[in-house]
Formats: sequence, C-alpha cells, structure tokens
Amino acid sequence: MDGTALDNPTLYRQLVGGLVYLTVTRPEIAYLVHVVSHFLLAPHTTHYAVILWILIGTIFQGLYFFTQSSSILQAHADADWAGDPTDCHFTIDYYIFLGDSLVSWRAKKQTFIAQSSIEAEYRALIDPSTKVIAICWILEDLGTTQSFSTNLYCDNGSSIHIVHNNIFHEQTKYIENDCHFVQ
Repeated sequence: MDGTALDNPTLYRQLVGGLVYLTVTRPEIAYLVHVVSHFLLAPHTTHYAVILWILIGTIFQGLYFFTQSSSILQAHADADWAGDPTDCHFTIDYYIFLGDSLVSWRAKKQTFIAQSSIEAEYRALIDPSTKVIAICWILEDLGTTQSFSTNLYCDNGSSIHIVHNNIFHEQTKYIENDCHFVQ
C-alpha cells in the first residue's frame, strides 16, 4: 500500500461521510467517493490526498440544468471492460439528457465478469435502453411525445457494427439476447 497509515482516521471518515452526502447534488463525483469509501477501515495518506483532490480539484465542475432547451431525448453509455484490477469486474455508466439537461445517470460496478469488451458495452447499453423507455412513458403521460427514436451513443466500434449486422456468429451467440433488446 502506498503512503503511511493515518494516525487518526476520524477526519478521513468524516470527510468521506460529507462527500457521500454531497453526491446527492454532485453525482459526477459519486464513483470517486465510492472508491475512497473502501478504505474507511484503514486509510493511508494517499487516500487522504485523493479526498483533498475531490474537494479542491472538482470545485469548479458540476452539472447545469437549463430551463430553455429542446425536448430531444438522448443517451450515452460506456463500460470499462475488466476495469477493476482486483476482481476483473467492469463498471457501466450512462447519462440521459432531455435537451441540454441531464435527467438520469448511473455508474455501477457489475457483479459478473464480461467475456469481452463487446459484452461489457452491450450490458452497458441495456440499462439506459430500459430507462429511456420509462422516460418516454413519463413524457407521454405529461403530454409530450417524440416522433422519432432516441439516439443511444456508444463508443465501441465492434458493438456498433453488431447492432447493424443482423447475422450472429458463434462468437457473438452469448450476447444475442442483449443485441436484440438494444436493437
């Protein structure tokens, strides 16, 4: 472990607790707070430095909500295949915008291991797809409907190619259900 153990970890624990509370209004730091909360039992000086970076380094960052924007719904999804070096699990995150305003987001470490980056990306596309459907139903109940489909953005070229290719091969058989759902 890098750094030395803190003599009195109480301040570290109080700062992490405050940051957990702060994630209600600052969701962009939620994952960082999740990671530093793993070290509450025995924090080191490097962990404390990360806490200070979160507090000071992100002070001018934030989410902005606009009152006058379009009603176009769009979603962005991503996954980091085998992103956790300790257990090879991956984290998915997505963001859904209604016009310029962020209306839904999530970052979650998965409980299983993806066999490929394509599988991880497809798993990341399923959550926002279901959330977009729910948001469309809510908008419909409010009297606002979209006459076009919602754009779902993904940065994995192989995943995008498979969406446009309706022929599944043996190598992609294990994600066929996910592919049909996302399409």
